[in-house]
Amino acid sequence: MEGDSNRTVISFVLIPYKDNFSHWQEEKMKKRTYPVFAVIFSFVLCCTMPACDDAGGDTDGEDKNTGNGENGDSDAGAGSDSDTDTDTDSDTDTDTDTDSDAGMGIATCETLQEGMNSGFMVDGEARSFVLNLPQEVETGGPWAVIFNWHGLGDNATNFSGFVSIFADNEDMPFIGVTPEDTDHVLMAVPLDWDVFKVDENNKEARLFDEVLECLDQKWGVDFDHVHTMGFSLGSVVSDMLGTVRGEMLASIATYSGGYWCNEENLLPLMGTVIKWPVYSTENAYAQLFFHGGETDTFGIMNIGLKFNEYAVNDSAFLKERGHDTIICNHDLGHTVPADMSTDKVLEFFAAHPLGTEVSPWRSSGLPGDYAGYCSFKAGD
Repeated sequence: MEGDSNRTVISFVLIPYKDNFSHWQEEKMKKRTYPVFAVIFSFVLCCTMPACDDAGGDTDGEDKNTGNGENGDSDAGAGSDSDTDTDTDSDTDTDTDTDSDAGMGIATCETLQEGMNSGFMVDGEARSFVLNLPQEVETGGPWAVIFNWHGLGDNATNFSGFVSIFADNEDMPFIGVTPEDTDHVLMAVPLDWDVFKVDENNKEARLFDEVLECLDQKWGVDFDHVHTMGFSLGSVVSDMLGTVRGEMLASIATYSGGYWCNEENLLPLMGTVIKWPVYSTENAYAQLFFHGGETDTFGIMNIGLKFNEYAVNDSAFLKERGHDTIICNHDLGHTVPADMSTDKVLEFFAAHPLGTEVSPWRSSGLPGDYAGYCSFKAGD
């Protein structure tokens, strides 16, 4: 077409796939069926967009997410998932006792309760999340808070099982917050979380702000122990919070995530639809990274997104900025390893409150119950 000689047309097929969460629910996973759908994206790029910028603004008309290799479950019992065709996994069960119909009214700070809280308004949008509370929540406190973000296609009721049974642990009892996604859309495809075009008003970051404020009003928050964790795309949410809310976070744990302001992680195609602010967090929080080795991948347009490489890249990225990190290669693919699940994450969180510039594990070494495939990396 005349006048369009400088445009590049990129088309690709995104095929969602089944993820691997819930190692304790492998049999239920086998009984489920997963809809596979393909959506062909065709968009015109007039120029190459930068991956990150200081303003964290919009990407040239791109409206939301990229579908980067995130799925919604981790299934240590199921072994590695080496399928690199974008899996979606919206049905992974953890058999929690959470009643998904609880709290179906309009949730406010005053009405927050155990279980599902729905209709919680944040910047004009109704949000939902599951709360898991310690038994003494009304009389104890202030309380540590752990945000727990599910993978692509999963849901809050299911994924809350990852933290629910630990809320009353002896070392660090906590309030668990497992948000529900809003089916955030990229070019007509729901990809759960708002983690593609990011700025200070990102909707997941604003949910974090408002929920934390309400928890403090109602029960009291120990601001030395506000943590975030997740799996797959939920881990990317946690990494995003480290980028835009990092001054508030005590420590982070991620299973198969990625910092998308780290240029080492961004393929040319991803850079057209992902735009994060430059990483400027001064709080040198510690981070625990998990990845599943060479089969911890996600495929799109014959490009393999490699979460093992993200973990290595991001450990180095944070190390250069003074953060202590731990990196664990369980080598099981895109899943959560049974021997390094929630209890080990809680041990890490308890030992790394806000302001821990030098991890106590630098001198003592990793705890004896940590897997041998984990290694400590001291920040520069």
